[in-house]
Amino acid sequence: MIESHTRRKFLRNGLALACAGALPLVAHVARASRPLRILHVMSFDSPWRWTDGQFAGFQEGLAIADAKFRVFQMNVKKNSTPEAKARVGAEARQLVDEWKPDLIYTSDDDALTHVSSHFAGQSLPCVFSGVNKTPAQHGIEGAPNIAGVLEQEHFVQSVALLRQISPAVKRLAVVGDLGPQWPPVIARIRRNMARLPECELVAVEQVPDFAGFRQAVAGFQESADAIVQLGIFALKDEQGQNVPYQQVQRWVVENSRLPDISFWIDRVFHGVLASVTVSEREQGLAAGRLARSILVDGAAPGSLPMTPTVKGHPVINLSRAEQLGINVRSSLLLSSEVVRGFQWANPA
Repeated sequence: MIESHTRRKFLRNGLALACAGALPLVAHVARASRPLRILHVMSFDSPWRWTDGQFAGFQEGLAIADAKFRVFQMNVKKNSTPEAKARVGAEARQLVDEWKPDLIYTSDDDALTHVSSHFAGQSLPCVFSGVNKTPAQHGIEGAPNIAGVLEQEHFVQSVALLRQISPAVKRLAVVGDLGPQWPPVIARIRRNMARLPECELVAVEQVPDFAGFRQAVAGFQESADAIVQLGIFALKDEQGQNVPYQQVQRWVVENSRLPDISFWIDRVFHGVLASVTVSEREQGLAAGRLARSILVDGAAPGSLPMTPTVKGHPVINLSRAEQLGINVRSSLLLSSEVVRGFQWANPA
């Protein structure tokens, strides 16, 4: 329970914001005598390290022991079409109307697009994490009630780690699905190539289906030295159904002889060779601290900076290295999280 003096501060700050015109008086502030309600809308689903880690970090950063949480899983790996995303987004917004949370916490782009952005400029505070697109692209730039944490991949660091593992890597090829969050990532990759003068970006391919992905990876075997994997959740099979990303990564392990990187730790568990990963805990922790600033300290959401987390986490899949015939220096193994095996081989 927030202590009474903190509650009074929260109420005073809410009133001050309203009087100043920064935000309308937040109606739910007046209900601060009960435990605060937080609705967490996941773009993806649980159990999954990326989503669960963000949520755990958020709770740690929020640090309000009696806060009440509800979780809504959009599961856009399954609900991947625009129509399906719109449908589950509407369901989440209906839950907002029914449960009346004190704050919405969304993780990843789809939840921001289909839930929080609909409340932009209203009284309900919203905090996000794991977002690749810019606030302007989401239409929330300058929204007084929205704060959040951007997700920016550690591309240069991941390539540097890869080249320490395999110094011959010079030609990079990028491949991913057609997800709308990837163009800003690709743009950052192109800009950051200037920081890698020893490397060349030889191909960037966004493909709609698993067949196109296989064709791209097969073509890279001769034209590139390494592959950069982006999104692989929305690759369709011949029936138009999403191919599970674990199946996609298994195919890569079994059919590609090129070292590869991605930016998320679960990919390394499924066979990507290496990554300086975006830390899901750091993303959630930063978002939780923003939420605490709003709910406890009375900060106006729009006054809080929207910045990416900077702390990456190096990870190497030693089994993939051995399969590729790469001997990884012990110093790299000692300074990285080491993964052995492939999670799709032991799904339990």
